[in-house]
Amino acid sequence: SCLAVLYMLHRDIQKWEYVPLGPFGAKNFCTTISPWVIPIDALEPFACPTSAVAQTDPVPLPYLQDPDYSSYNVKLEVAIQGEDMSAPQTVSASNFANLYWNARQQLVHHSVTGCVMRPGDLLASGTISGGDEAAFGSMLELSWKGSRDVKLGDTDNTRKFLRDGDNVVMSGWSQKDGVGRVGFGICEGKILPAIPDLKPADTIASISSSKCYENFKLYGYWRSSSTWRVRIALAAKGIEYETCAVNLVEGVQRGAEHSEVNPMKQVPVFECTDSVTGSTMRITQSIAIIEFLEDAFPDIAASLLPRDIGARAAAREIAEIVNSGTQPLQNLSVMKSIDDGAGGAMNGKAFGKDGIANGLAAVEKLVSIRRSNLGRACGPYALGTFTPTIADAYIIPQLYNGRRFEVDVERVCPTLLIVEKVALDHPWFRVSHPDEQPDAPRPLK
Repeated sequence: SCLAVLYMLHRDIQKWEYVPLGPFGAKNFCTTISPWVIPIDALEPFACPTSAVAQTDPVPLPYLQDPDYSSYNVKLEVAIQGEDMSAPQTVSASNFANLYWNARQQLVHHSVTGCVMRPGDLLASGTISGGDEAAFGSMLELSWKGSRDVKLGDTDNTRKFLRDGDNVVMSGWSQKDGVGRVGFGICEGKILPAIPDLKPADTIASISSSKCYENFKLYGYWRSSSTWRVRIALAAKGIEYETCAVNLVEGVQRGAEHSEVNPMKQVPVFECTDSVTGSTMRITQSIAIIEFLEDAFPDIAASLLPRDIGARAAAREIAEIVNSGTQPLQNLSVMKSIDDGAGGAMNGKAFGKDGIANGLAAVEKLVSIRRSNLGRACGPYALGTFTPTIADAYIIPQLYNGRRFEVDVERVCPTLLIVEKVALDHPWFRVSHPDEQPDAPRPLK
């Protein structure tokens, strides 16, 4: 599918970035996409030769040679409307057919080294300029590197580069007798003035909720799998926190002091201060804590939630299988209740072991199916992703528990063990591992 992409480059920054970094920050200065996504099939009636007709200079390498070398007759116009102008004025009229390298060739070149392409990936063609001056596709070309003025229609306004308040309007369409018109809609972006008298850090603080919270504490136990999950999430976000150890074996969680922190007498508990009101916020339950971290810190470090909606649902599904269908069955309080109430007819630890085995078997099946469906596009983590997700944050601690309860994990979940090997070498899992915690028994540290 195709859509129009309007992107504005900050030339002052780009010139500085070229050596030694190459353009980066300048190119994400201001990007807008059109409202309509047009399937390639809808453009087929407008197929046409490229303006080059044949690729002779340069001749493509064999992997780029297209036996059906062609393009699409998509007209492209760009207009500028200053703050003192009543309407946008066209400054460029080009055509998609002016691209020497067509869309098929660009996709092949982008993926030739093994880069995985997935539905929804956005690739922009780059500047599309024609042979005559009116078809130049950038202000840099139109003003010839700022050496001449670009007249904005019949007005007295001119530009060499864009100014604060300029609204840039891009439109693209194909039209043909007997076929009709296919358009991408209006794609526009406005240059706003820089925020005055603010340091960069202040600017970030003004737009990010992450500055609303401080003084982070995590109440937990070194080998508590629920606590471990939260440690992984905190590592993913790069958040430093104070560890408040709660010894579950000694029953500290049932004491009066911790009962005030968490009436459920469990771990983990995440605590922070609302910097606006000064009030203390406490959140229990690992799912709730991780979701809070994702919502409160969306723009820092990494996320455990995949962007793809389907993958995100699958990750949450696995997390819930562990969180509500597996791990609670092995809790100390549950096993003790079974031992105390069954009169010897049931064994609490055996009950927990069966629960873990059943849960891991269910997750193994879901993970195996998903990874098989992805085929060669499958990444190393549980859901076939290339970075850990919330699914991995729940699976790895549960495998740790499985071994503690003598579950035959090699038989029950061999695929999960492959994932575990990769995950345990990831920095988020290394720093959050039970053996690395300050309250872990000394021989383990």
